[in-house]
Amino acid sequence: MNGDSRNLRLRVTGREQPDVDRLVEWVMNIAEARHRAYLNGEPDPYGLPPPDLAQPPARRDDETA
Repeated sequence: MNGDSRNLRLRVTGREQPDVDRLVEWVMNIAEARHRAYLNGEPDPYGLPPPDLAQPPARRDDETA
């Protein structure tokens, strides 16, 4: 068993900059799946609650007034 543990190491690749195109694609796919489920009257595929549209979105700390 001890010899097998050497083969189970997680491989990590480092990047200086994130792959923004890939992140945007993931976010858009999630948003599209949630929207499609909403239009079809189905539950959220990710188990997230619907947004509270009565409240304005919270300000981010890095935004200036």
